[in-house]
Amino acid sequence: MELSPEALRDARFTERFRGYDAAEVDAFLNEAAEALEELVAERSEPMAALAAERARLAIEEVRRQTLEEVTEVQHRRDELAQAVADLQLMLADRRLGLVGALALIDAASEPAPDPGDGAEAAGSRQDETEDDGDTEAAPEGDSFLARLERAAEAGDSSG
Repeated sequence: MELSPEALRDARFTERFRGYDAAEVDAFLNEAAEALEELVAERSEPMAALAAERARLAIEEVRRQTLEEVTEVQHRRDELAQAVADLQLMLADRRLGLVGALALIDAASEPAPDPGDGAEAAGSRQDETEDDGDTEAAPEGDSFLARLERAAEAGDSSG
């Protein structure tokens, strides 16, 4: 039989001649049940406190891990932002270098003007572009970059 406050209160005994006084036995069992309830409650309080402390510690651990993960993600985000900024600077430098190189190509591709024969030189250049049937005639002063962009567009539209 399990000893519990309810078991003590519900206990019943058979009556015998010359037995114990039933009222005294019932009173004793009630007092014993109350004492047992107090013991169980006293034992339960530390167990409940222990369970609450364990839950609090678990919550703190989850909070700590979450903060560490958030910090790591923020650090990675900052690293990626710095990498993007570095790549943008590198791209801007390369664009400047490319524009400079294209300016040099344009300057080198323009023939030096002949001081004594300006009209004839312009006519011969125009004749050269007209003789080439595969390319469009480039207007005077057209940059290498503009010609390159037209060639790329022509390639995009045909393919």
